[in-house]
Amino acid sequence: MSLSILDRLASKHSDAVFVSECKTGSSWNGCRRLDAWALLKTWSPPTIIGYEIKTDRSDFLRDRKWQEYLPVCHELYFACPAKLIAPEELPQDVGLLWTSGESRLVTKRKAVRREPDPVALVRLMTYVLMSRTRIVNDMHAAATSAADRWRDWLTDREGERLVGHMVGRRIRSALDDARRGQREAEERAKRYQQIEERLTELGLDPNQRLGLADLEGRFGNPRAAGALRRLRQMAGELERVASSGLEKEA
Repeated sequence: MSLSILDRLASKHSDAVFVSECKTGSSWNGCRRLDAWALLKTWSPPTIIGYEIKTDRSDFLRDRKWQEYLPVCHELYFACPAKLIAPEELPQDVGLLWTSGESRLVTKRKAVRREPDPVALVRLMTYVLMSRTRIVNDMHAAATSAADRWRDWLTDREGERLVGHMVGRRIRSALDDARRGQREAEERAKRYQQIEERLTELGLDPNQRLGLADLEGRFGNPRAAGALRRLRQMAGELERVASSGLEKEA
């Protein structure tokens, strides 16, 4: 389905202040109505663009009021179906857009920048502020919900970059902690296995609960005493490693 010219303009200025059917002032002051008006979100330089939409050739030929839109914008464009208006039919400083395909607009001639009339521009912007905007003390309250505010923030390019950076940093930190914990667990398991092997060499069941005094009474020879000393040392080292791991988890 082909988009209307107004919808194409709105899409073109999705990141700008875009007002359709924009009056140039109050009704009692003999105002005109621009088909579309856009204030770009830039300070270099500030740019206001006016649009006059034409879909009928005879309407374009009869129109004599469009010159009154020049004082309220830096650039003025006609937007129409392809070939409805030829570039040479417009003054050199007025731009022209043609429709293309189902949703695009192509520039047939770029408008020449001019300085708008300050008084006329103030009248139009007063209309925009009074009739088309919602002013709040807290700008965050302008969003209809917390979800809207987060969605707007996340869709901002800077927001995307920051979120990506924060998530990436959290993931890296979690992976580092997981790898560190895995290495410590493997080290503890290795030490447990060594103790079990020494006990097995002495003919003991590693799952049997015996105190060191019981073991010394059972094995009084020097070889057994040396093995018990090594077991004491390994048990002490294992206890320190386990205590260190518990402190980190706490």
